[in-house]
Formats: sequence, C-alpha cells, structure tokens
Amino acid sequence: MNSGTSQIDFGELPVIQKADVVVVGGGPGGLGAAVMAARNGAKTLLIERYGLPGGMASVGEVQPFMPNHLNGEESFDRPVFTEWRDRMANYMPETWKGSKIRETLLLHPGAAALAAEELLLDAGVGLLYHHTLVGTVVADRKIERIVLHAKGGFVAAEGKIFVDCTGDGDLAALAGCSFEVGDEDGVCQPMTTNFKLTGINLPPDDQLSAWRMKLQEIFKRGQAAGHISSPRETLLFFSYCQNGVVHFNTTRVINCNPLDGASLSDAEVISRRQIREIITYLKEEAPEFRNAVLLSLAPAIGIRESRHIRGIARITRDDFVRAAKFPDAIARCNYAIDKHSGIGAGTTGIAMKQSDYYEIPYGCVVARDVDNLTVGGRPISVDAYIHASMRIMPCACSVGQAAGFAAAEAVKNSILPARLNGCAIRAGLKKLNAYL
Repeated sequence: MNSGTSQIDFGELPVIQKADVVVVGGGPGGLGAAVMAARNGAKTLLIERYGLPGGMASVGEVQPFMPNHLNGEESFDRPVFTEWRDRMANYMPETWKGSKIRETLLLHPGAAALAAEELLLDAGVGLLYHHTLVGTVVADRKIERIVLHAKGGFVAAEGKIFVDCTGDGDLAALAGCSFEVGDEDGVCQPMTTNFKLTGINLPPDDQLSAWRMKLQEIFKRGQAAGHISSPRETLLFFSYCQNGVVHFNTTRVINCNPLDGASLSDAEVISRRQIREIITYLKEEAPEFRNAVLLSLAPAIGIRESRHIRGIARITRDDFVRAAKFPDAIARCNYAIDKHSGIGAGTTGIAMKQSDYYEIPYGCVVARDVDNLTVGGRPISVDAYIHASMRIMPCACSVGQAAGFAAAEAVKNSILPARLNGCAIRAGLKKLNAYL
C-alpha cells in the first residue's frame, strides 16, 4: 500500500477559480463527471492539462471504443458516453461499409474533442485548459484548494467537492490517499502509442482474414530477425472509416514507470522507436504497405494502468467471475479482463457472457482517506483484474458520471460523499437515464 502527499509550501497563491464541484482531468471519466455534476445542479469546473478534452480518445488517439453492451446490442454506458458518441458522428462520415457511424465503435480524435467540449459547454461546465495539477492544500481530511501550474506560474482553485479524473489518481495521491500500483507484484500493464497509416492497398473484405494472418507472420519474422523490438505477441491493428487507412495499437513499452516523469519520457522515445521499426518493416515486407505513409501519431503515450485509489469499497477478480451485483451499483460492465503483460509478450483474457455483467458499487468511487474527494475513470478502488476490464473508455465515462453526480449530491445536501446513500445515488443516476 502506498500513499502520497504534496509537501511543497506554495505560500499565498491567487485563487483564480471557485466552484461547487471541481473535476481534475478531461478524459472520458472527467467528461462524465463534469457533465453529470452540472446536470445535477452544481456549479462545476473542469481542469485539463491539455488544450482540449477527450483524454485518450483525443490526445491518445485510441480507437475504436471497446464494446460494453448487453447481448452485443444495448450500451451499458449512458447517458453521457452515448451522447458523446452520437455527437462525434456529426464530424465523421455518415456511414461506413453499410453501417451508420453512430452505430459503430469507430471514432476520430478531433471529433472526440469537439463533441466532448460541446457536451461540457451545453451542460454549463466551466473549462480551464492548459493548467496542470501540481499540489494540494489539505486540512482535517479535506482538500481546501488545489495548486495548478500554467503559463503565468502557480495558481490555485477551490471547491467544495473534488473529483479525481486524472487517470492516474494524481489528485488523490497528492492529497494523501492510500493506493496500490499495478498488480499484486506492483507491475503495471504496458504503455502504448497509437498511430495510423494511409495509402495502404487493402484487399477486398472477403480476403481480409487471410491477409491479417499473413501480416502476423510478417510481424513475427521481423521480431525474430531483430527488426521489430515491440514485445507484443501480435500485430494489433484495426480498420478505420477511411479508405486505405489502418489504425495501429501495436507498440508495447514495458519496464517503464508511468508515475515517474523521467521514465515516462523514456517510454515516449521507446514507443516511437517501435513505430519507426514497424512502418519500415511493413513497407519493405508487405506489398500492400509499399506506398503507405504516416497519417497521424498520438501526441501522448497511452497509459493503461498505474494507481488504484483505495475507496470505502473494493471489488476484485472474484466479483468478475461471479458477475457480482450490488444494490448501490453505479456502473455495469461485461468487457473481458484484458490484462496486457507488463514484462513482455502475452495478454491474460477472461471473457464474460454477453448476456450478463458485473456491477461496480458506489463505494469504489469514494476516496477512503480524503473526505471531500470522489474518483472517476480508471483509477478507482478495484484490483488489477477488474481494472483490466473496466479501464475501457465507455466504462470510465460511466464511472466518472457517477463520481460527478455524487459530488453534486454531496454539495446539494451539505454532507460528505461517504455519508451519501449509495442506493439513492443509483436511483438518481437512473432518473438521468443511466443504465442501472
């Protein structure tokens, strides 16, 4: 078990923003949290270190969305995620291969950012971009203010309830919350930088399966010959809604610490080295890639796993296996445990029947050690195996919307999140069209 706290004395800082609910991090979890807090009546501020929202959907260029549906049809992740997905469709082709884009899991990073910002503005959320969290001021188990760094230097923001949607649990750690890192051995899943190639001479649909198998053979030959250093067991790539374009999720960076700045910097360099190797080898060895060129490259590496913040409840792999249900559930998920090896090749996969699901109880989003803090997105109070399932963007958005809704309820009722009735939180989310 670890804990973290900010030990820097920042002195007197100008307070540039005050709100009922302050959400830190504008990825899928932060989007859900901020929109739902605002819809629940709270004056809400969203703080984001980049210049746009969307997180891994935008700056990470992760695509497609992974499925989290009942019987492969009805999404568990409404209302915020489904509204976000629908609005993205306004900036993408109307149809692709006979299907309406809004009915697929495809996305575009720019469309993700534009649609997320629309949802935030329409909900009345205040936006503060280009501000990075660097510290907290905590007294009597409560965050009084957070310290941010921007172009003008250090500033502060104050709130009644805070929601950590940083993805890595940075706010919780800085405020002194206890947490775990990675699995039982402290190993985190690997990091990945996504990219797209265009100009590929894709075969007809009825030949795609055989072509994919051929590419796997080429990839393994490249690894065996030392031309490709990515330790992934397969060449992971996806189709995209643009002719001649393939999306790659193939880089795998192991033995780097996502919570250490220097190590994270090294990870960026390693992942882009792998990208150069993959592009070069495919152009040389796969005829369909001879004229391929780089279309896009994610500005930031994707982090699958880091901290798991300890909450007042916690669920584990056993809850996945038994498809656990809870009276105070705030989200549902049936995406497989998809645990990528953090030390080499291999992925642990455990599937769930698509007619069933497990639930995440309210206590998983309530920080145990700081009283006015909830947590949204992937770093909630679960073990590494549940994390490997619920870390996907749709579920992260739903978990975030619960954390934001609860934060607003706490403000509305002048009580702390841990004292809220989880069953009442569930009922309130259902009234706002959550799938519960």
